[in-house]
Amino acid sequence: MINIPKPIPGFQTQTLDGEVVLLHPTNAAILHINQTGALVWQLCNGVRSVHEIVLLLGDAYPEAQEQIQTDVPQIIQQFAAHGALFNE
Repeated sequence: MINIPKPIPGFQTQTLDGEVVLLHPTNAAILHINQTGALVWQLCNGVRSVHEIVLLLGDAYPEAQEQIQTDVPQIIQQFAAHGALFNE
């Protein structure tokens, strides 16, 4: 389980044909993500813990706190499974 997610250098988000994707141009990795995934990605900086990311998003979207607590760890695990993050 990742505690402090850090992006692998080279990954970036882009909007292609109206969809947000996380991609790495040199290793051809592409992961389609939603707006929540894009927000989570922006907060993964190798310093913030998963818990801190959950708290930040929960403060920004209080009506969705319960869903955020479930979604954020899952999104981070998905990023890690696709080789976009490692545990700092």
